[in-house]
Amino acid sequence: MTPIPEKVQKVSLKKLHYAVMTDEATEAHDTVKTLTMPIELTLTPNYAEGTFDAGDQVVASEVQLDTITIAGQTADLPTEVQADWFGHKLSDDKGLIANVNDTPNYIAVGFESGSKLVWLYKTKMRQTEETNTTKRKGEITYKQSGFSGEAIPLKDGTLKYTVRTDDTGVTETAETFFTTVKKPTITPAP
Repeated sequence: MTPIPEKVQKVSLKKLHYAVMTDEATEAHDTVKTLTMPIELTLTPNYAEGTFDAGDQVVASEVQLDTITIAGQTADLPTEVQADWFGHKLSDDKGLIANVNDTPNYIAVGFESGSKLVWLYKTKMRQTEETNTTKRKGEITYKQSGFSGEAIPLKDGTLKYTVRTDDTGVTETAETFFTTVKKPTITPAP
């Protein structure tokens, strides 16, 4: 039996990258933009499951990854990011206009966590609640900006792409991986 090389992973979230999907038919994305102060990001896989019972027992079982739920916090969600993510418009004086008819854009979301480089290709984000409180004497309190969303698969079924830079033979770096929305390449077998 050949042992599989396991590596300890450190808790880390360095940057959050995103690109607006410009064409859903061709699944093309715009320029990658970067948020440099992410606080946390949680990915929760969602599965479709089914079993087939016959003869008083389970005779078949299926599990299929459907979507990935995303939830996170950043130190700030700049006005431009809110317009890109949530489909809001900017006024002539660069104010953010939230309208009930706004439709969030599909975006690709990428992040670097320790040695892992990750892209989720087709995500719609929504804002979480916004809390505003008074400043209290003698206290300094920081505010975080929250978001959540759902990543769905591309037409070919691809949902998420992860590269570990500490795996043998990997030459990818964060600088090259997040220059554009990096999609996996697979050389066909001869």
